[in-house]
Amino acid sequence: MVIFRKEIAETSFTGTIIDLESVGGFDDSYFSSDPRRYALNRATIFGYLSGHGLVQYCAEGKNELPVLVDIINDVTPSLDPPFYALNCHFERGVFINTCSIVPEPLIDVRGRNLRGSKWSIRGQLGIPKYDDPFDGSGYKCKEEWKKGNYPDCLKHNRACLLIERDILMLSGNF
Repeated sequence: MVIFRKEIAETSFTGTIIDLESVGGFDDSYFSSDPRRYALNRATIFGYLSGHGLVQYCAEGKNELPVLVDIINDVTPSLDPPFYALNCHFERGVFINTCSIVPEPLIDVRGRNLRGSKWSIRGQLGIPKYDDPFDGSGYKCKEEWKKGNYPDCLKHNRACLLIERDILMLSGNF
């Protein structure tokens, strides 16, 4: 089964923020901008935030990963561009290696002036944690997803989307 969640979330930008959670490893023989680095990753949660609200899809176990990919391939074309993410290389790499579609253009929510991890930028800008049970750790999310802790993984993905929205709004990169 794939869990579906939707809630109202305020936005004042055109486009869609996307955030993926995944399982799998990284091939460190490639640079972060090379999609082959992410060839072993598979999306476990697909979350997006747009004028339509905050929407999440979460695969319940490895057997449901192909179903999630089908959902991503079906839903993504209906989303409004441009697309935003904090780690564009990761999102693009997982889309390229897993899905039949890649959201374009994919723009970094940080703009040109902000650098660093989502969690460190969040702290610098005074953005709330939005109840992230993993304090910004995608690795913890991956490990908890493997244990079946889908509720906390969805909370983490929700927090990531809201933090990325706030970074986008504060950076003015829209």
